[in-house]
Amino acid sequence: MWRLQRAMTFKRVNLVSGVALAFTIALSGCQKAPRTPQDLVFPGANVLLITLDTTRADRIGAYGYERAETPRLDQLAEDGVLFEQAITPTAFTLPSHSSIMTGLYPPFHGVRLNGGVALADVHVTLAERLAASGYRCGAVVGAFVLDQRWGLSQGFEHYEDDIDRAADQPLDLAGVQRPADRIVDTALEWLEREDGRPFLAWLHFYDPHIPYEPPEPYATRFSDRGPGGLYDGEIAFTDDQVGRVFDWLDKRGLGENTIVVVVGDHGEGLGDHDERQHGYFIYDATVHVPLMFKIPGSELEGIRVPAQVRTIDILPTVLGLVGIKAPVPIHGQSLVPLMLDPKSPGPEYAYSESMAVYLHYGWSALYSVRTSDDKFIDAPRAELYDITADPGENQNLFARDRRRADELRSVLAHLREEIERGAPQTQDADLDEETRDMLAALGYVGGATAAPESGNLADPKDKVHLFDSIGYASTLMLEDDFEEAISVLKLVLGDDPEIPQATLMLAAAYREANQIDEGKAILDDYLRENPDSTRALTLMAKILSDEGRDEEVLALAKRVLAEDDRSTEAYALMAGVYMKHNDHRRALPLLEKAVEIQPKLTRNRLNLAAAYIGVGRLAEAETVLNAIQAEYPDGPRVNYHLGLLYEEQGRTAEARDAYAKELELHPKSVMPRFNLGNLEFRLGNVEAAEREMRILIEEVPEIPKPHLLLARILLQQERDLDEVERLAKAGLERTEADDLKVLGYYLLADVYSRQGRQAELQQVLEKAQYYRSRIEGTGG
Repeated sequence: MWRLQRAMTFKRVNLVSGVALAFTIALSGCQKAPRTPQDLVFPGANVLLITLDTTRADRIGAYGYERAETPRLDQLAEDGVLFEQAITPTAFTLPSHSSIMTGLYPPFHGVRLNGGVALADVHVTLAERLAASGYRCGAVVGAFVLDQRWGLSQGFEHYEDDIDRAADQPLDLAGVQRPADRIVDTALEWLEREDGRPFLAWLHFYDPHIPYEPPEPYATRFSDRGPGGLYDGEIAFTDDQVGRVFDWLDKRGLGENTIVVVVGDHGEGLGDHDERQHGYFIYDATVHVPLMFKIPGSELEGIRVPAQVRTIDILPTVLGLVGIKAPVPIHGQSLVPLMLDPKSPGPEYAYSESMAVYLHYGWSALYSVRTSDDKFIDAPRAELYDITADPGENQNLFARDRRRADELRSVLAHLREEIERGAPQTQDADLDEETRDMLAALGYVGGATAAPESGNLADPKDKVHLFDSIGYASTLMLEDDFEEAISVLKLVLGDDPEIPQATLMLAAAYREANQIDEGKAILDDYLRENPDSTRALTLMAKILSDEGRDEEVLALAKRVLAEDDRSTEAYALMAGVYMKHNDHRRALPLLEKAVEIQPKLTRNRLNLAAAYIGVGRLAEAETVLNAIQAEYPDGPRVNYHLGLLYEEQGRTAEARDAYAKELELHPKSVMPRFNLGNLEFRLGNVEAAEREMRILIEEVPEIPKPHLLLARILLQQERDLDEVERLAKAGLERTEADDLKVLGYYLLADVYSRQGRQAELQQVLEKAQYYRSRIEGTGG
């Protein structure tokens, strides 16, 4: 009876064949296997997409791993279709998911590494296609690297990326994550909110990624299994949690109304080819991933497809199964024909790349083309492998079979040309200040980088030990151990002084360790050899900005723009110089240009709103701030800027509330607390003003303004002139700003006048007059 109901429910697109098939099944009582892709169209079916981060295919039981404890994934393979050779185009989380969600290869969609580049709005995602057809689309991701600022939230009405981070936990693309049980808890809570529409639910499980720390009882059970044991434990824990989702579907009666897709985004080296993790080589250890489908009904059970397929094929396959046309352009193709005829040939070629080895380290990029039988890797010492006879890729056949190698080299060159044709411009990610600082500390400065040109570059096979050392230095920097990071990076550069990533990381580490001269010396040497490096110029400009050398910052930013006129960082640096001096008129066009180039970057939009306030264009400022608040209601500095706006408009009560809200969300923020205290003082709430200033002096004693404002508060109340004197002197010692110097010396003058200290009074009045004349431009 169910088969009749299922057929009538899902085959509305092809009414004649659908109804005929349904009645054939109902009357005969037998199962009739589908024969054409049109027989596998299920309009309105739910879609459950599960991505398993850092999961090798050969560590799943269904793929032959005897020590696996993956019963739920193994059962899924028994109930559906398993693809034995699924290949991802890259071993990085963000680019690989961008390809899954668009059906496009990385050279076209432009996301080739984790970090600064986001999936551009011009690309159409699986969620956007389904949402346009009436689906409710929700996602729950397990790691910061897939935060919505990197563009994968397109089309999702619910994108859950709220990953808690301990107060002392450093921001880290890889390390900020949440476990599988919390992913499932959050996803099921969303799924329970049914509203009659079919759903797309994307669940991203990050557990198999380092560090390998499965919860109990998996930690104990897998701890004695040697290298990779805890990795297997993470996969076993994830398998158990995936099973919770399957159980929920069955309990709700949705199991036979849901297309299930499980795929790995990339694998893990686990020491193969001396690669401990991933993102370096493109051997099958990191690009061969599990891929399984479960199709509504039971016609396709226990199907194993030996032909090679690609993760870019997921989008057109899912859309085809629900009767929705795939977007154009697209590189993937539907796998439905292979499901119906598993012995037929699949996509002939699969492309993979490793760009980090070039873009970050200056060695040769790696590109590969793979068939179901063999694989060619284009490198300074090219590689050819017989995948069937040598799945571990241990015997390089390049020298023995140059003819085949040359054939595949030619195929790869043509494939790359086809992929890159018509690629749109990349889009920088919408990064907050903390994230940008984190990326800069690790050398990821300056936005996107073009694909490499051919040249005499080092073979990554010879440099993998340095890659591991640089990764260790990154970890040290994220833990604020800059001195040890400096030691490691100096050893790396002693081995290979031409690594851009290590050089820029060393300069950044020196900056963080307050060894400014050393950092500048590193960058000076680097810029002599690479005068047009926007990454180095930008980092140098940041160091000079720290030192207050504004004219040099402007000059360096202009050099960056001469090389890259779309560098939002350069426009922001120049605008920052002018904003520091309250020259909002000159900052405004720079910020408008930055926002025009990168309209999603919240930090620049906030500064743009501040500049609008500064020039009196309050309505425009309010429009910008309201838009940001609608997108990021809990985002840093949003309520602070609204407070500034409300003060300018004379809406003091709203300004006070806005500053208080900013502090509620971000209690360590300095300027909102100062402005709140200052506003309380002006409103006559002296006790509240004093409280805020004392908090600031305790938490950030190096800031001059709280000392000076507290001195003014106490002086007005005629309280403790000795403390007023001490606070005024502390403020003066901490500032070079002329206006604050004037305030500080006048405060001292008031104290000395009340105490009858005439000689000292005369001295501080002269100093106050000197700095006042500098402000007024009358000399001094």
